[in-house]
Amino acid sequence: MSRLRWVILAVTAIVVVSSVGATAMSVSADQPKVHISGVSISNDEPVTGETVTVTAEVSNLETSNETIDIKRVQVRKSNSAKTYRRVEDIGSLAPGGSVSVPMTVSFDNPGMKSLTVYVLVQGENGDTEAYEYPVSIEVSELNVNADLSVTTDDNKSTAVEFTNYGNVNVSDIELTATADEETIAQKYLFETEPDTSRSVAFDTGGLNGEEVTVTATYTAQEETYTTTTTHVVDYPLAGEMRLTSIETTQSGSGVTIQGDSANIGNTDAESVLVSVEDTDNVSPTSPLGDYYIGTVEAGEFSTFELTAEVEGATSSVPVEIRYIVDNDRVTTTQLVDVSPGSSSAVRSSQTTDTATGQESSGESGLPLTSISTVLAVLVVSIVGFGIYRWRNP
Repeated sequence: MSRLRWVILAVTAIVVVSSVGATAMSVSADQPKVHISGVSISNDEPVTGETVTVTAEVSNLETSNETIDIKRVQVRKSNSAKTYRRVEDIGSLAPGGSVSVPMTVSFDNPGMKSLTVYVLVQGENGDTEAYEYPVSIEVSELNVNADLSVTTDDNKSTAVEFTNYGNVNVSDIELTATADEETIAQKYLFETEPDTSRSVAFDTGGLNGEEVTVTATYTAQEETYTTTTTHVVDYPLAGEMRLTSIETTQSGSGVTIQGDSANIGNTDAESVLVSVEDTDNVSPTSPLGDYYIGTVEAGEFSTFELTAEVEGATSSVPVEIRYIVDNDRVTTTQLVDVSPGSSSAVRSSQTTDTATGQESSGESGLPLTSISTVLAVLVVSIVGFGIYRWRNP
């Protein structure tokens, strides 16, 4: 009897527990069908001190049988009571509705952050229920690093490139260029993301060979930073043609001009043409009134020859030089001195003298070297005869 009684009591306990469990499930089924449908992060690779927005999407399913109140949404450290951000009394949410709750957080130390989005809701009957959503964020150490590079493109402008080598956006970028402690220009740039560059040009015309200092002032994480670099403006000089090593030969009224057409600039000169200008006292003559050279590279030269007719005591011949450099057509005139005693005439005369081999005098007689030789032989003979007579009296 005693054993049977214990069996009956055990069976009765099992039936009671089963009945209580079913009631709990039934009660749970009547609770609001609310859940966190998703969590988004504004920046999944933030740096220390940077503000990150964590947005929780809270939904009340259409199958729910009541309107709920969202009492609290917060972001806190997982398995900890530490709370980063809390938002309370968001409002009511009817069946089928949803709401986004943004929360801003920041972190002082780098590393992987395990977080939990916690939502507390209350039903019409006053019962509350909590929901959780895990979130992980990798936080990096703040690195603010920007630099400048400067290049001179041509004789008018110098390009400055600002590069953000850090891991955080920089803004309020102001570039200042100075030369000889005087500000020559100021420029401003838009916000620049990490691993991004922005460029601006300064007018540096007339500053060739001078040192320019460029300073960038910018803001990152609400702090102000500066970086400075110096640059010597050095732009290539445009090709420039000039006549050099000129020699002239004059026969009567005819003049022949020979020399080099040299490019003393740093860029090529194209379609180079030299010609004698037709004036009142000078006129080009055949066969070389003009001479087409073509292209002369930077630092190179090409020979030319011109013929002209001059009148009276004309002292110079104008030679026109036409060429194209950097897509610009250039015309210039250079005067060639053809007057007697000019440097070019002297060079021409010396060259001619060497070729013809003129003699010094037209008088007859032995040359000076021959007379000296005869006298030397005579002196030696007399001295020798004197010594012979002294030894043989």
